[in-house]
Amino acid sequence: MIDLDKQEKISKLLGGIKVIKSINSFPQQLQQSIKESFEVKFPQAYSKINNITVCAMGGSRFTPFVVKELFKSNISIPFIINDDYILPEYVNNNSLVILSSYSGTTEEVLICGEKAREKNAKIVCISTGGELINFGKKNNYPCYKFIPAYNPSNQPRIGFGYIIGGVIGLLSRLNLLNIPLNQVEAVIEKLPQLLSNNKIKVQVKQNPAKQMAINLFQKYPYYIVSEFLTGVGNAIQNQTNENAKQISTFRVIPELNHHMMEGLKLPTIHRDLAVFVFFFSKFYSEKIKKRYHVTKDVVEQNKINTIWHELRGGTAIEQVFELLGFGSFMTMYLSALNEQDPTVIPYVDYFKKKLKEVD
Repeated sequence: MIDLDKQEKISKLLGGIKVIKSINSFPQQLQQSIKESFEVKFPQAYSKINNITVCAMGGSRFTPFVVKELFKSNISIPFIINDDYILPEYVNNNSLVILSSYSGTTEEVLICGEKAREKNAKIVCISTGGELINFGKKNNYPCYKFIPAYNPSNQPRIGFGYIIGGVIGLLSRLNLLNIPLNQVEAVIEKLPQLLSNNKIKVQVKQNPAKQMAINLFQKYPYYIVSEFLTGVGNAIQNQTNENAKQISTFRVIPELNHHMMEGLKLPTIHRDLAVFVFFFSKFYSEKIKKRYHVTKDVVEQNKINTIWHELRGGTAIEQVFELLGFGSFMTMYLSALNEQDPTVIPYVDYFKKKLKEVD
């Protein structure tokens, strides 16, 4: 196993320092994107919105999902994530459709964009460029086109702060997010301190992200989350799969309590691979807190290993950003242990190439 305290070795395995710089710059990604997206100008017609649909995939999808789950009690109209080619039938001229694609080339998003245009929806685009921004400009839709100065890795799942901040800024600008923006900005100021123990220079003994990566090496992690942390579970799953090239999944309490526990018994080989990672928050509702302890008991009765990770942040918003940053560090270390380059996605690229050949 790779020694995670050897910084030069880790940097070499990660293809240089670009990934490390991008992960360290998560707070700056948020600050830049919130500020810039809040300055996007919207036509008067966008003042009447009855529902929100975000069309997105992959690293451009879990980001608005994080926002949706974190601010459930701060957004008073229906809000869904649409990860498909099919746009919901209810979308109409009073629907806000956010087209989210880091690269601007995501097929599903572009197709939904055309369908939303046909329905006269109120469209806004968020991207670094590509066909999506061209589509927005051609049709005179508001766009947040960002320059990812704080993501030298150029990977959406590593520079995810841009779309999280972008969605927060756009919703705030449209008065759809009922929370003072300076409250979010104050949390971002605290992030470097919250994440300091996870940085590459911190030794394994004092570094919780390195410790978890070691415990998940050659395992199948189940990331267990609830309520406002639900979107973050999705984020860490995506990063584990793509960065570390390691299979993982996220599950939600209370939903998993209604079926999954009975499936832990077989096959018996599953016991040797599975690790349940419980991300616990003191800000969960009381009923959810009880379920965490009992669920852990059930998992351990099935002879499956568990990890209990308690968030330190002083508010729900702090804990969401804390866990997002922690997940980036942890999956970076896991990719180093697996001796995998987190900046390449050969099977995704192969898949896209074969799809074009079929066309």
